[in-house]
Amino acid sequence: MLDLAGTDKTRILSVTIYLKDIDADFAGMNSVWDKWLPKGFAPARATVEAKLCEPEILVELSVVAALP
Repeated sequence: MLDLAGTDKTRILSVTIYLKDIDADFAGMNSVWDKWLPKGFAPARATVEAKLCEPEILVELSVVAALP
């Protein structure tokens, strides 16, 4: 999605991460998050537990990124 908007992970300003089960998935999500982001780029982030739109969905992200 970032590519389609003409930007990339280095221009992410903030992210809200919604987890279906924060107790079960927070550590795993952090591990994937740390590998996904380029080194030295850590946008503001909030992680919360939420009921998501479909029962099989475990995570949803809302991302705000700057355009070049």
